[in-house]
Amino acid sequence: MRACVWYALVLFAGVPTLLSAQGFGIYEQGTCAMGRAGTGVAAPCSDGSAMFFNPAGLAGLTGAHATIGVTLIDIQGGFTDDVFQQHTELDDPLIGVPQLYISYGATSKLGIGVGLFAPYGLETRWPMTFDGRFAGYKNYLRSIYIQPTLAYQLTPRLSLGGGLDIVLGKVELNQRLDLAQAPVPASILPVSPGMPPAVFGQFGIAPGTDFANTHLEATKTTVGAHFGAIFKASDQLSFGANFLTQAKFEYSGTASFNQVLTGLVVPASLTVGALTIPAGTPIDVLLGAPVTSGGLGLFDPATGVFRTQPVTTTIRNPAQLELGVAYKLANGWTLLGDYQLTWWSQFDELDITFPQDASGLLSRKLFENYQNTSGFRFGAEWAKSAKWTLRGGYLHHDGAAPAETVTPLLPEGQRNEFTAGATVKLAKSLTADLAYQFVRQGDRRGRTREPIFNQVPTTGSNNGLYTLHAHLFGVSLGYAF
Repeated sequence: MRACVWYALVLFAGVPTLLSAQGFGIYEQGTCAMGRAGTGVAAPCSDGSAMFFNPAGLAGLTGAHATIGVTLIDIQGGFTDDVFQQHTELDDPLIGVPQLYISYGATSKLGIGVGLFAPYGLETRWPMTFDGRFAGYKNYLRSIYIQPTLAYQLTPRLSLGGGLDIVLGKVELNQRLDLAQAPVPASILPVSPGMPPAVFGQFGIAPGTDFANTHLEATKTTVGAHFGAIFKASDQLSFGANFLTQAKFEYSGTASFNQVLTGLVVPASLTVGALTIPAGTPIDVLLGAPVTSGGLGLFDPATGVFRTQPVTTTIRNPAQLELGVAYKLANGWTLLGDYQLTWWSQFDELDITFPQDASGLLSRKLFENYQNTSGFRFGAEWAKSAKWTLRGGYLHHDGAAPAETVTPLLPEGQRNEFTAGATVKLAKSLTADLAYQFVRQGDRRGRTREPIFNQVPTTGSNNGLYTLHAHLFGVSLGYAF
């Protein structure tokens, strides 16, 4: 019966996929910067969002400034399978990502502040008719970063800054289980050493037979940091660097299982190992009945495999480095360019543990084999007048997941994005920012199921094509006092 708990492992395997999402790692943490494609490492916006893009940007600020904003994300996409060419659309709602920044120029050289933002977030929903429901059909990721920040202007040309990131993380995953792929309990059909267990599909159960719903929630608070520097080579030219440290999450969650009725009956007497199942026996009764009464006891709340139980894993969010340049032209124009490197190769394996499994047989190592990614951002800003500032930009980013790990939980890939934005001065101390961003992801082949029995994933499991694009809308209000 231990083999059946493998399904909980598959469920928890979705966590790193969500956290490591290059495409859904949300870089749009300020409406001003969003309008110019996220550029700003060398010249952050003055709205306090430097706490995210480059903490050194707080040095030299005068007075106090508060900014509150939100990025609305409308994700559209789907999957087309190879065999029937059936297309299934994502069913995602409009997702809101908040930002709050409060900054203060304590002296002419010292800047302080605190920021609240959500650089990791995801909500993926698929219809219950989609084969990918067996990998995950409704999944949420919520990460709130709280960052107290200090910055100091060492010389008129060099500023340094840093911030401590206190991260509040929560993940929720939902998945259906396919009875055809469910291992037959070892107490009924013993497994030879080194051999995978038999599955119910070998005894006539059709693929795609839902028999259980799994739900997982996990929370963790961890700590990371930001460090940044800005060097002004001249009044027109500046360079910047920003580094985000690796963050380690030791997640502890709870997995619960609920039976989904199949309505099936055994058509003829069947012998499975030590168990003889009479013709006419309802499959749902067999799965839920205690072993002592001739059932499999999978959903027995006292001893069944599919009972509520804890599950843990350790996830490392990789380090990031951004390098930027900014050049001020005549007539209020500024050109900006950034390069971003993310060390996703730090996320290559994942160990998952069930603490209540004294034998240790349930421990599982998953192979993700993520790749380092590079991103290139280009932006332009024009201070048209004292009231209006206009922006635009373009960015390109690699995909972190290799071809063998593109799944319904995150069908991410290489992206091209275009942005536009503006700042309007509403009153002496009040400004409003607006921005729009279009995301076009290249089509990617992927799979709808996770490999079973500790198999290393390969592209041979890919069974269709994922498509995705998104519209992002940013709005914020800033108040100087």
